[in-house]
Formats: sequence, structure tokens, C-alpha cells
Amino acid sequence: MNRTRGRLCLALSLLIVITGCWDSTEVNDLAIELAWGIDKAPNQKLMISTQAIIPAKISGGQGGGGTEEGGASAGKPYFVVASDGMNTLDAVQRIQSKLSRQVYRGHRRVIVIGEAMARQGIKDILDTYTRDPNLKLRTDIFVVKGNSAKNFLNVSYPLENIPALGVLGEYNQLGTLMELGLMSFLLAATSEGTSPTVPAVAIGMSPPSKKEDKGRSPADEEGFRIAGTALFNKDLKLVGFLNVEEGRAMRWVSGRLKKITVPAAVPQEKGNVSMDLYKIDRKIEPVVQGDNIKFLVTLTGGGAIRENNTRLDLTQTENIALLEDALNKQVEETVLRTITKVQKKYGTDVFGFGETIHRKDPPLWNSVKNNWESAFREAEISVTAKLKVRRIGVTGPSLQLKPNEIKK
Repeated sequence: MNRTRGRLCLALSLLIVITGCWDSTEVNDLAIELAWGIDKAPNQKLMISTQAIIPAKISGGQGGGGTEEGGASAGKPYFVVASDGMNTLDAVQRIQSKLSRQVYRGHRRVIVIGEAMARQGIKDILDTYTRDPNLKLRTDIFVVKGNSAKNFLNVSYPLENIPALGVLGEYNQLGTLMELGLMSFLLAATSEGTSPTVPAVAIGMSPPSKKEDKGRSPADEEGFRIAGTALFNKDLKLVGFLNVEEGRAMRWVSGRLKKITVPAAVPQEKGNVSMDLYKIDRKIEPVVQGDNIKFLVTLTGGGAIRENNTRLDLTQTENIALLEDALNKQVEETVLRTITKVQKKYGTDVFGFGETIHRKDPPLWNSVKNNWESAFREAEISVTAKLKVRRIGVTGPSLQLKPNEIKK
């Protein structure tokens, strides 16, 4: 009897444990947000925009045509709603008053910041993004170059149902390491020796030509593109941009690049080559010379030749050496040009040179950290590339060459 009573009590206890969450919000009562926009608004306010999905319109197609079951027209499977406020939560409250469902931010994938807002500075609006337990710090963050976040969120993308997923896919094609988005930004913002960067995006699949109207409405555009990298100073104000090539160079130096294709001219052969690089690495060595600080940057990587538009037979060791010299020179020039541009034009250390001193020579860092921006501008930096051709493909010389045109 006691055993039966014990089993009954255990069963009742299990029922209590596995009973559904009676006080939770049902999925059907939620507006699931995937992207979020932050813009500058008049009267020192900010504007928040949210891109939320419409579950009933997400099906196997692209959501751009046809009809849904029941005869309803199949429009976009997402919508954008926005409102301004004195701070983020004030704006969110105003957004919520426009929606029949509660906004759920747990699945947010992307945060985009309008250029005007980024240049004004975002230091005073980050508190809620670190305090909110529903916000994932892996959320990716972008700056909209030359436009607002609200306009960006209203632009459709031809390859994805939800545009927010399109910008993530484009960024992944650049060969960058997973940067954990918002978390990386916050870590760099609180680091003493590194300033934060985020990818920059622009509306439109290609830049407008000089003859085209650059003030076109986003409604006239389709898609968007990665437009380089946005650079912030330690006050978390946008100071400028690097283009896509310069952004790759910056990430290589800072250790956040996993692959890259390097094209290089081979002047003595009146041709060019391209190599896919993998196993990319870098080393930064600070050297103190009197009152001056010098950094020796060494870039390494191995790869495969993917295009050879020269007469060289790549089965010959000396010809491989010629290509390596050309590739190394190209990388050194590109990276040094990028570093010099950031030093002289922006003066914000986005490469982590200061962090290198902080780790390797704490007493030296304590002596320069309060004036690091000036010291960074004046630092002498040299770049050496040591790239190795590991594979040449399935042919030695180009197949279209005649035997007498091939250089052995």
C-alpha cells in the first residue's frame, strides 16, 4: 500500500513538472523579429525600426509572386515598423502600440545602424543591448553607408525570403572569421588597445554611376552589398570607411581572416596570377627604438594557384619563386597602404597594435596608453609577406600556349 501511494505521489509530481508553461506567451501571439535598425531622429531622439517575419507568408518560394492557399495574394514575408523615442525602450514601446502581437527579440540576427547615427556616436545607446537577457551577443552588427537603417530594412533581397539573412550570407563570403558581431564590438570598445570596427553595407547591388541619381529612393533599389568596413574611435563614433579590399587587409593584420584570393601582376612576364590562400596567419612584433615605437608585421599563408595568365611553366621551381615574389609584393603594398591610410586619415587603432604592446610590455603600455592615438599615428610600421605556393593546379603551363611560348 505504501509502495502504491509512493508511486502515485511520484506520478503526480512528474505531472506538475512536465505541465506546459501556463503563463508563457504562445508563439501565435508573437511578432518574431529578425533584424533591428537604429537611426538618428530629430530633437535628439533616436528611431528604432524592426523587421519581423510573417509566418503565414513564408513557404518554399521567394514570397514574390503567386497566391497563397485560400486566394490571398502572396506579398513580402516580412514587414517593417518604426518609431522614435528619447531612448531605445521608449521607441520600442511606441512600436509595440502599432502591433497586435508582442515583439519577440530572441531570434534577432542583425542590427543595422544608419550612418548619421553612427557618426553622432552610439556610446549612450548600448546599455539596453547588454542588459536585455533576450538579446544574443552573437547578433551581427552593420553600418548602413550613405543611408538610414530604416530604409535598408525596407529593401528586398532577391535570393532570400528575409533580407536580414541576405546580408549575413554576403558577409560570410568575404572570408572572415566568425566575429560574434555585437560581442566582438563590445569587447573592442572596452579594450584599451583596440578600436572597434563593423562591416558596412550599402543599398543596391552595385554602386550608382556618376550619371545616375545617388538620391534614388530605396523603393527603386533591389538588394544590397557589402561596402567595406566602418571604423569607430574609442568614443564609439564612426570616423570613416575602408573599402572591401582594405577591409580584408585590416582583418588579416588583426587576425580575423580565414581565406582570401590574391591577384598579382607579374610585370617581367607581362601577365598576372591569382592564388587562393588558406592557413592564413600574422605576427605583430613591437620594437622600441628610443622614444619611438616600431611594429614589424609578418603575414604568412599557403595556397593554390587558381589562374596563371603568364608564360611560366609552374612545374619549374624557379618559376614558382617568381610568382611568390609577385604575390608577396602585392600583399605588402596593399596592407601597408591600408595601415598608412588608417594612421594618417583616421588615427584610430583598429588593428590591435596597442593591444600587442599591452600584452607583451605592460610597463611600456602604461606609459603610452593615455596618448595612444597620437603614438599610433606616428608609429613606424613595416609589412613583410611570406606566402608559399602549395599547389599549382592540374597543369604546369597554360594549355592555350604553344610549346615555343612556354617559359621553362
